[in-house]
Amino acid sequence: MSKRVALLLGGRSSERDVSLMSGRAISKALKRLGHDVVEIDPQDDFIDQIKAAKPDVVYNALHGTYGEDGAIPGILEYFGIPYTHSGIMPSAIAMDKAMTKKLLQSHGVEFAEGFVISSVELIAMLKAGKEPMQRPYVIKATNEGSTIGVYIVHEQDDELVEKLKSSLWTHGEKVLIEQYIPGKELSAAVVGGKAIGVLELRPIQGFYDYTAKYTEGLTEHVYPAEIPQKAYDLALEYAEKAHNVIECRTVSRSDFRYNPANDSIYFLEINTHPGFTDLSIVPEIAGYNGISFDELVSRILEDAKCNNQS
Repeated sequence: MSKRVALLLGGRSSERDVSLMSGRAISKALKRLGHDVVEIDPQDDFIDQIKAAKPDVVYNALHGTYGEDGAIPGILEYFGIPYTHSGIMPSAIAMDKAMTKKLLQSHGVEFAEGFVISSVELIAMLKAGKEPMQRPYVIKATNEGSTIGVYIVHEQDDELVEKLKSSLWTHGEKVLIEQYIPGKELSAAVVGGKAIGVLELRPIQGFYDYTAKYTEGLTEHVYPAEIPQKAYDLALEYAEKAHNVIECRTVSRSDFRYNPANDSIYFLEINTHPGFTDLSIVPEIAGYNGISFDELVSRILEDAKCNNQS
């Protein structure tokens, strides 16, 4: 049945460009599926725009802060408008890497050793000639996606440390410091609460950062991931457990590191609004499992709901 869909894309986060790419692809799919689509780029008056559109459902294609951190679900719950993707609490938890780690560790999911400090404390420490952990280690913004605010400090990365000392940290008040895990970068897709596959990401150079994620030709995608079956199954188990423990809705993507030296899987983060660009992982894995892009978009739309809807 055709629906009037208010599609949120763009927004104000550091992932705005990714959201625009995802949103445009989703918009085309929704139209192919026969739905009436109203595209809204949330700015100051976006609540009025949503109310004026009188949608049957809001499709949330926003990424990052104010998009997948629980803010949008909170607004839509207040107005009783059904929406896609995860609700308030799952979105807020999944957006916070430190909170995700604390919750999932209590359910037996393995992470790299690490701790949380304030960004002010970290910069002051570096300026004093001290470092938070023995190299190599990773500095992560706790509330960013698309590898924004992620820095790997290797043995010879004095230049990076000097850059961090002199820069103005713009990625939030909390920073997660973790031991660097050598090995392979993996992502697992969950659809409808079931983990369906694990894909391996091989950047041509460096690590799987923002540029490598969204520039064609800079990262080789290998499916299924070329790791031992036991490790592959564990990645699926962790992804499915994360999705269900956090109570995500419809789709999620969990990211991992696999260390071949000790044959171990380490959880990195979960994403409740995985990208839907031409290079995005969840649609790719879904396609390998017989789920087309349009069908995936349709499933997400069908699962839309509002807990406070009368």
